[in-house]
Formats: sequence, structure tokens, C-alpha cells
Amino acid sequence: MAPLNNDVTLLTYEPALQPHFERLNKWWIERYFTVEPVDEDVLGHPDKHIIEKGGEIIFAKADDKIVGTVALKPIDSTTAEMTKMGVDEAYHGYKIGRKLVEAILNLARSKGLTRVVLYSSTKLVTALAMYEKLGFREIPVEAGRYKRSDIKMEILLTEENPHYEIANSLLHTINLAVPLLCDIPEIEAAERLSRYKWSPKEIIGHLIDSAINNNVRFIRSQQISLLEIPGYTQEFWVKGQAWQFSSWQELIQLWAGMNRHLALTIRAIPAGALNNLISINEKEPVTMQYVVTDYLHHLKHHLSQVKIIL
Repeated sequence: MAPLNNDVTLLTYEPALQPHFERLNKWWIERYFTVEPVDEDVLGHPDKHIIEKGGEIIFAKADDKIVGTVALKPIDSTTAEMTKMGVDEAYHGYKIGRKLVEAILNLARSKGLTRVVLYSSTKLVTALAMYEKLGFREIPVEAGRYKRSDIKMEILLTEENPHYEIANSLLHTINLAVPLLCDIPEIEAAERLSRYKWSPKEIIGHLIDSAINNNVRFIRSQQISLLEIPGYTQEFWVKGQAWQFSSWQELIQLWAGMNRHLALTIRAIPAGALNNLISINEKEPVTMQYVVTDYLHHLKHHLSQVKIIL
């Protein structure tokens, strides 16, 4: 990884920068795919295909070099496509791609757009993870795009996504808790302070049960405006899953892994679905937003019982 000696600055397109636009994009296309005729045309003539159609191209500059680029191409009066993003391989790891995407989204907002889409490939794992963290979610991809495009994502710029904060807080909590839990010896994790209380193993096991049940709730309630769903008998699940006899370290990793996945599930919930109602055990319906928020409170409450104060 090249040393980054200066701050990253962003530049707008001018014809002299066209060779950098072509260079940065051809690198990743040739590395993973095949340059198609449409690529050659767009990369060789971005002014014709992007700028003259009301689009924008921005570049990242660092150490007096052009090290990244991305474009915004209008689709209609409310929607644009984010396209042709590339970052110099020597500058991977400095979050330059993230800076470019954030700049493009801010540019789209300034233009009054409400939606940005992108087409990509499931081969580009790192890029897709970044898009997801920034608020893009997967939607069906239509036929007839680039041969390499097998995934489409969108972000709705007018949505308020309070569940993103909850998902990030969940990940932060997991990252803080795991080393503290790992410091607890196996013998202490197995001890029940009384016959009526759970051991730390059983508490973490209960939180795994909670993750299992709530993941189903979060998914199913996106499809149904009023989801009626049974609860689960906590004591029965804890005994039935035999958490007391599990390895403490394996329990911790299972709990952490399931909750990292649940954070992804939470981030993928459309904002409009947060008002869908859920009735658990025939109780008064509550919104999915409440259930998502309560999940995090419940998790922190039980961590405090294991003396994990966050």
C-alpha cells in the first residue's frame, strides 16, 4: 500500500482528465472481466456519454496523482446511475472509494435527485460491502446491461433510516463485548449463582435464541403490514439448545457471528417497512421500528448480567 502523504482532494471533470478516467476504470475491468465495446466508447468519450447528458464525473487526487474516479449519469428527473468507479490499486485501503461515493451522493442530493442506482458484479466483494454500509440495498437487476453485471443496488436519498444507527450500534456493541466475554474463564461462564438463575453460558445462549427469533421477525414483517407471530418460551429454548454444555469460546463466536449477520439484516430493511406492525403472542401490535430498537436494548440488558457494562 502506497504511503499517503497528503489529504485527498476531489476534482470535477475537465477534458484533460479523460485519460485518468479511462486508465482507472480499464484497470479493474481488465483485472476481473473483459472490456466490452460499450466500455471503450464511454471511457474514451465521457464528455459525450456522461457530461453532455447532464452527468458529472469527479476525481480523487492524492500525492499529486489522480488516484480515483466515479461518475453520476442521469436516468430521469429523479434518478441517476452511479457508474465507472475506479481507485488506483496502490491507494486501496485509504477509503478513497468511500469518499468518492459520498461525494457523488451529496452531488445527487444537490441536484434534487431522490434515487441513485448502480450496477455491479458479485465478484467485487469489497466494493459491494462498502455500498451496503453506505445505505445501498439490493434490488432486482434487469436484463440487457453489461455482461458482467449480476447485481443492482439502489439508495433512496429522501429516506430517513434510523435502523442504520441501530445496526451500527449493534456492531459496535459486539466488537466491544467479544474481548470482554473471552476474558471470562470457562469455569466462571458455566457457574449458576443460584438454581433459579442462568449461567453466563445460558445468558449468551438466550441471546442467540433471541437473534434467531428476531431475524425471522425482521424478514417476515417486511412482507406483511400486520404480522401475527408466536413468541418463544425462553427457558424451554435455553434448556432445549443445551447452551450450558457448549464451549464458552464457541458460544461467544456463534453469538457474535449471528449478530453481525443480524446487523446486515437490519440495514437491509426498507425505511417504509419500519412502520409495519408486529403482534407477538397476541399482544398489542407494535411497529417493526420498536422491535428493532428493543432488540438492542434487550441485548445490552443481558450483557450487563454477565458483568459486561458497555
